[in-house]
Amino acid sequence: MSEQVSTAVEPKVVKKSSFKVVGSYCQTMMDEREVKIPRLMEHFHTSKLHKVRNRINSPCSIGMFVDPPNWNEDTEAFYWIAAVEVDRYEKVPQDMITKTIPAHTYAVLEYDPSVHDFNPYPYLFKWIKEEGYELVEGFGFEVYHPYTGSETKFTLHLPVE
Repeated sequence: MSEQVSTAVEPKVVKKSSFKVVGSYCQTMMDEREVKIPRLMEHFHTSKLHKVRNRINSPCSIGMFVDPPNWNEDTEAFYWIAAVEVDRYEKVPQDMITKTIPAHTYAVLEYDPSVHDFNPYPYLFKWIKEEGYELVEGFGFEVYHPYTGSETKFTLHLPVE
């Protein structure tokens, strides 16, 4: 039996070119996210993913949060998008959305829920501040290699300046 590790791989900063995604979304409050997001992710990966055309970087997929301006996590909902990267928007299913993410610099953290016993979000937020970066509010995303369920390991990306 292996012991859970309480620290993560050291975060790093990377530049990422702009990219396009196609996917499904839900709106959720923080206190509902543990139910709504896994439900959306499972539904997208089992019932909708196969309908996306022009997919690239398979088998990777993305889970992205998008916050409204001046978001208050206690009183306002945010959006979660389950998506895959595409090289162009063509014949996008009517029940899916498109989003183009501009080129940006990100603080990045590899996270494996089967090994790490901490919440990666506050961990990376703290690291960003300690390293002298400023978090760019509004969005962030997880990249799965591939998505296999709620215990999938992922790479967390938070935009920084």
